[in-house]
Amino acid sequence: MNTQMILAIVAVVIILFLAFYVGMLLNKINAHKAQVAAAEKEQEAFKKQKIEERNNNIIESIRFIAQATAQKQCNVSEAAIRLTVLLETLQLEKPIDMATAYPALHAMFEKVKDMPTHEERKTHPVKEIKIMDMKREVFEAEMEDEILKESAVLANFTL
Repeated sequence: MNTQMILAIVAVVIILFLAFYVGMLLNKINAHKAQVAAAEKEQEAFKKQKIEERNNNIIESIRFIAQATAQKQCNVSEAAIRLTVLLETLQLEKPIDMATAYPALHAMFEKVKDMPTHEERKTHPVKEIKIMDMKREVFEAEMEDEILKESAVLANFTL
């Protein structure tokens, strides 16, 4: 055999070896991609489960506060604040439009959301706090019936 033929055979063997090696590497890459995809799918399922658990806890709180409000164990301005915040905290594909779904709660929340609570009340003059309390009580009297109706509905809230 001549040298050219031997070099051609060696070249073909090298090319076949390299082709085989590239095939092995592509297989490993595809296997890795499949593992990554499976891990991402598992992580997404875990995330959805955690969101669902969180939403279920929030829903239980909504029901509890709404039931207490409907039974007049919680004043309507406090209920409006708590229920609005909880409803807005739910992680949903499309957020709840509070102004449309629960207009009385939304209106009360908008009227009292900037009023100081807890320790912050102590930083305001007593006269100012009394004026705010009177305004809040007027809002509560105006909105109470509608908020009680919305609370009764929310006592059975589901997604």
